[in-house]
Amino acid sequence: ASGGLSEAEIQKMVKDAEANAADDKKRRELVEAKNQGESLVHSTEKSLKDYGDKVSAADKGAIETALEALRSALTGEDVEAIQARTNELMQASMKL
Repeated sequence: ASGGLSEAEIQKMVKDAEANAADDKKRRELVEAKNQGESLVHSTEKSLKDYGDKVSAADKGAIETALEALRSALTGEDVEAIQARTNELMQASMKL
């Protein structure tokens, strides 16, 4: 008797590895999106504190709304939502 793996066992291991690779990629994308979003929240909060009095009330309100939307998205695990809110905050915070 051979102690090796059958072809079916090898195929199952390959499929499992591919599935794990896809999950790892999704997890990595989520972590990267959250890191980028959290970094932008931090830098925008600092800029608002330092320069918030130099922008119009409307611009400041738009920035604060975008900040809150991103903070909310960061509590979840929807990569696309986090990226969208990050982009919205980037656009809004260009006024700072």
